[in-house]
Amino acid sequence: MEVRLRTATGEDYHAVNAIIREGQEEHAEALPDRFAKLDHVVAMGWYRSFSDRTDKEIIVAEIGLHIVGVAMLEMKRSPNYEALVSRKYAYLNELAVAAAYQRQGIGKRLYQASVDWARAREAESLELNVWEFNERALRFYASLGMQTLNRTLTTNLLK
Repeated sequence: MEVRLRTATGEDYHAVNAIIREGQEEHAEALPDRFAKLDHVVAMGWYRSFSDRTDKEIIVAEIGLHIVGVAMLEMKRSPNYEALVSRKYAYLNELAVAAAYQRQGIGKRLYQASVDWARAREAESLELNVWEFNERALRFYASLGMQTLNRTLTTNLLK
């Protein structure tokens, strides 16, 4: 099985959306008060905003003619606030592999391609968010050397 990584095109929209939708459905089942079940998780306008930009990238993994994974990246800067050190970092909006192709090293390859992309743009770090319920993702990212930087806490006020 040869996996090829490449920059996504407009024609890849539906395949990318289908892969990200798998993860969205997992999130909607675990946290139905936070995540909706949608047919199109990735809005077309947002997807198109990654085209022809040096500060954004969608990388797809494909086997033959089938897209089996995706990483969506963008460069960011810390907020302009005196208490924060100014920094430039890459943000990994999405990293997803189709369920049938998980645990075959595709996610690791997409992650490494994301690191390489970020380094090429002189990012100081690569950052992402993971929801606490998603233990599989937490283990995956920890295995790659990522560390927890902060947590968002909540209190349900409707009880």
